[in-house]
Amino acid sequence: MILTHREAIDLLKSRKNNLKETGISLDLNKTLSKIKIQNDEFVFPDNQKLNDSQLKKPIKDDKSCFIIRDNSLVKIQMFSDETNKFYKLVPTKDAPTIEISGIRMHVTKSMTPMEDTTKKIETISPVKGIVLDTCMGLGYTAIAASKAADFVFTCEKDENVLEIAKFNPWSLELFDNRKIKIIKTDIFEGIKDFKNNMFDVVIHDPPSLSLASELYSLDFYKQLFRIMKNNGKLYHYTGNPGSRNRHINLVGNVSKRLKTAGFKNIEKAHFGLRVLKQ
Repeated sequence: MILTHREAIDLLKSRKNNLKETGISLDLNKTLSKIKIQNDEFVFPDNQKLNDSQLKKPIKDDKSCFIIRDNSLVKIQMFSDETNKFYKLVPTKDAPTIEISGIRMHVTKSMTPMEDTTKKIETISPVKGIVLDTCMGLGYTAIAASKAADFVFTCEKDENVLEIAKFNPWSLELFDNRKIKIIKTDIFEGIKDFKNNMFDVVIHDPPSLSLASELYSLDFYKQLFRIMKNNGKLYHYTGNPGSRNRHINLVGNVSKRLKTAGFKNIEKAHFGLRVLKQ
């Protein structure tokens, strides 16, 4: 059961209106659950209980998700000594995003993570056959691709990201969908294990250039070309760094390297590039 500032505000409003019961989401906007309001406590499923004072915590911190555990609220976040990074689940209007050391892994200023995911999939629609999702994250892309694809391979090297995903109700399908296989690997090395001409579609949504420059390299693009079938489709997220760093033409540089790797028909599409292998 997960609470954010929105649910906490709704609960306090319900008490103020003298309600004995109310409905809120405990799975980040997926379903509604009934909460009883008794005396000075809110009674949740499994008989978990919180009071008014505890609900002030998420109200003050509207950029965090809190799990209800042992009658208390625990923020869904962690720091890894191994990676020296801070991981956090951040609520939005629909599905949450993951924030790694202050950098959000989805476009959230102009749209929600689900809208962002839908637009990425639409750039290479119809998504059919065998799909590779190079960088899993919370798995929204892999889940969306699996709706029409025959099978989806999704890769994630960071155990901390996998751990955050297990808390996220919007990611749960990753772990029980028979059309999705999670491969725990660094895709830069793991891609070498895939067979030639294996994939009909590749969705390459890497971290920023500063965090994973190897995933923007010619060597990696040559591997992408190798594993893709003829007439295969690639979506490559790049973001829009030129708006902040005008001396960096990332889209132009990526396009040149993709052409050198053998790709043709490269065009801009939703914060990135749509590419065909012919």
